[in-house]
Amino acid sequence: MKNCLLISLLFFSLFAFSQDLPKLVCEETLKDFGVVLKGEELFHTFEIKNEGKGDLTILDVRPSCGCTVAEWDKIIKPGQVGKIKTKFETKDFNGPQSKDITVVSNDPENPQIKLFLKATIRVLVDVLPDTNLRFIKLKKDLGKVQRLVVTEEEGYEFKITNFESPKPYIKFEQIPAPQDKINPKYKNKQYEITVIITPEAPVGFLNEKAYIYTNSKKVPKVELKIMGLVRPDVLVTPPKLDMGTIEFNKDFERLLNIKDNTNSGRFEILNLNSTIPFLTASQEVIKPGMEYNLVLVFVKEPPKGPFEGKLIVETNSDLEEFKKIEIPISGTIR
Repeated sequence: MKNCLLISLLFFSLFAFSQDLPKLVCEETLKDFGVVLKGEELFHTFEIKNEGKGDLTILDVRPSCGCTVAEWDKIIKPGQVGKIKTKFETKDFNGPQSKDITVVSNDPENPQIKLFLKATIRVLVDVLPDTNLRFIKLKKDLGKVQRLVVTEEEGYEFKITNFESPKPYIKFEQIPAPQDKINPKYKNKQYEITVIITPEAPVGFLNEKAYIYTNSKKVPKVELKIMGLVRPDVLVTPPKLDMGTIEFNKDFERLLNIKDNTNSGRFEILNLNSTIPFLTASQEVIKPGMEYNLVLVFVKEPPKGPFEGKLIVETNSDLEEFKKIEIPISGTIR
């Protein structure tokens, strides 16, 4: 009798618990925006209904690349409807596109569902072959990348009206597309643009956005991504030498490297001078006319305590700024 009672209580508890479970229902899992223009931001709100007896918790919403979820309702009460607001960025896509969003909930029978955003992205004003401009250049050189700007629109004379540059060392030139570069697919006027990175660009990575303005009423502005690397004409590694805390040792040495990235084959180190009286430097040829190691050693026992100074490197570089290179040096003698 007791066993039967326990089994009945267990069954009743499980039955009662099952009545408190949430149930996720989404009648619309696909939003098709149809044909849209590149650059548009597409917004849509999906509705999630809880047809269960317990609270429905949306644990996570994970969009695929190209769309972002602005916000969603975390808790949806029984019988209530929650919302998931989505945004699809089209500026980096062409043609038919489908983006999915994974919704994770505490519904035991359906813990994950997928929502879909679809669109066919039409490019009325395009930059060929693409809008990503990549540069790898020496600081002293002009970096140049060319692109063809076209439009599918007809019935008026297409024009580039202006450029917006994020930095003064990023310049633009434009000319009507030369006959041998005209794309026959496009009937309106076409332009060849040249994006120029001048020697004023700082050494380091490029990651900028620039804009082309046109007289198209539907696409008056086109974004360009400018990426790449500006390399130093002469590279010193490391550019500043911090020796840390060291002890005097007659076998002590530290290495620096100096390299001519211009590959002239004529680069030479003419003189080395240390402003620190107990350190001296010599050179080792790695590649004649191109690359050298600078070897620092003690010439006498140094006083204990911190020190700082410079290694002055005189070269025959054709570039005035590298005829004399000063490398800061510091450390502490223990």
